[in-house]
Amino acid sequence: MEIVLLDNIQSLISNEEIFKKLRMDANDEYASEVLELAERAKNTAKPKAIYGTAYIDDRGEDWVVFDGIRFTSRLLSNKLKGVHKAFPYIATCGHEIFDWAKSLLDPIERYWAEALCEIYLQKAYDAMKEDFERRIRPGKTASMNPGSLDDWPLSEQKQLFKLMGAQNTSAVGVQLTESFLMLPVKSISGIMFQTETDYENCMLCPREKCPGRRAEYNPELANKN
Repeated sequence: MEIVLLDNIQSLISNEEIFKKLRMDANDEYASEVLELAERAKNTAKPKAIYGTAYIDDRGEDWVVFDGIRFTSRLLSNKLKGVHKAFPYIATCGHEIFDWAKSLLDPIERYWAEALCEIYLQKAYDAMKEDFERRIRPGKTASMNPGSLDDWPLSEQKQLFKLMGAQNTSAVGVQLTESFLMLPVKSISGIMFQTETDYENCMLCPREKCPGRRAEYNPELANKN
């Protein structure tokens, strides 16, 4: 599978973005300390992303085979009806800023730094989507992420990383643990696909107060799937 690697993402982060993430403003007593930490982070952060095009070899009611790699998910198979390819991806804040954040001894600074890691992850994801849409011109797309729903468990990360290839996942600096978690933790993986309808995994997930929620829970849609 041909892979596009984005390892030189230019990420300008505004003070407003930082304050919004931390739910503070410029008048907060810690504002100057946060901005000083953000300046240090800027010199360290190297967000990255990869994506590629995978062709569907075969499919069944609850499984799909991409380029010889089998994924088990009834929902994934259902969402890919009518298409012959999809686009796996990984985006990350980068191990550089993640390792730096872990090295901070002050728990408050570490909390701020982890929030900055989340911002840089979002920058990596946004840059990946922009590059993907410019190169591929896919039209409307949706995405599914291993572990976000019971139907496609976190263990499917192993198949996704196998599909992406060890050389490519190493190039982006993301490793998979024995429990199928990604390192750096502030990373995201999934499969994008062309669709004619609006869809987000969040529509099927009843979890309340999720910081990553991108759409309202839809119980009617959840019951259909």
